[in-house]
Amino acid sequence: MEHLSPEQLRELKELLLRRRAEVLKRLESFLSDPTLKASGEIGDEVDSADLEMARLTKIRLRERETVYLKKVEYALRKMEEGTYGICENCGRPIAYERLKARPVAVYCIECKTKLEAEGEE
Repeated sequence: MEHLSPEQLRELKELLLRRRAEVLKRLESFLSDPTLKASGEIGDEVDSADLEMARLTKIRLRERETVYLKKVEYALRKMEEGTYGICENCGRPIAYERLKARPVAVYCIECKTKLEAEGEE
């Protein structure tokens, strides 16, 4: 992580911790959301279909938040290990500007672009 100054690391860590807190708050709100619980009540078919669609959408959002939380936790763990900001594909430093925009990035922009073009990421 020598390519990142102590100030940059502190800023990125604070950003990751804020993101983690935001995600945890959203995940907590999903726990108290009554639309995520399967309902045994029978309404008309349109209401039932609308409720089911809303429930499935919220489930997908919850799953996406969970995946993002894992990425944030992984980035924080890499920071503690001293490997944060190193591309997992080529081993070169990930630009600070990229990390600031996407602090969970594990690839430098060159490798990410290449992987996307190859359909691997």
